[in-house]
Amino acid sequence: MRIIFIGPPGAGKGTQCELLSKALNVPHIGTGGMLRALDAQCENQIHLRIDRGHFAPDEFVLEMVAKRLSQPDSELGYLLDGFPRTLVQANAFDEQLRDSAMKLDHVLHLRVTAEVLVERLRKRGEEENRADDAEEFIRERFRIYDVRTAPLLDHYRRQGLVRDIDGADTADAVHASICRCLKLPVTQS
Repeated sequence: MRIIFIGPPGAGKGTQCELLSKALNVPHIGTGGMLRALDAQCENQIHLRIDRGHFAPDEFVLEMVAKRLSQPDSELGYLLDGFPRTLVQANAFDEQLRDSAMKLDHVLHLRVTAEVLVERLRKRGEEENRADDAEEFIRERFRIYDVRTAPLLDHYRRQGLVRDIDGADTADAVHASICRCLKLPVTQS
């Protein structure tokens, strides 16, 4: 399966991708982690952007994802977490899929209220020492999500791919909802 996860910061995309990756035996491709792992000296400007809650340049992300998807473990499917984040990326990715005669199976939209998200991000920022989860950047990340990423839902709804999932419950309960939505047996974490 080829699945994109969309949701605001802190919705649990990474957690759910990890759980589903094990169930489907396909890679979890998280662009946020890939960007944070870049050599700080080589990609200093990108680190400055993402640490402040902004996105990396579309062209850079598209190239990075294309390279990752060309690896053998992605041939049978993948779970995309944090990509695409803009309509430019979504349209370019649609074209890449058409060119390679592939298609997406689903776009899972994790819905969570702002109150739950703020609390999750504060906690994650403290536990993982993530600069982009610092309280001063949380509201900016939500604003950017609303302006640049939320429109992707309309893009993929027109293609009939979006499946809305309540992401406010525990990780195991959300995973069970995803498995039921995809008509998969519920796996345990």
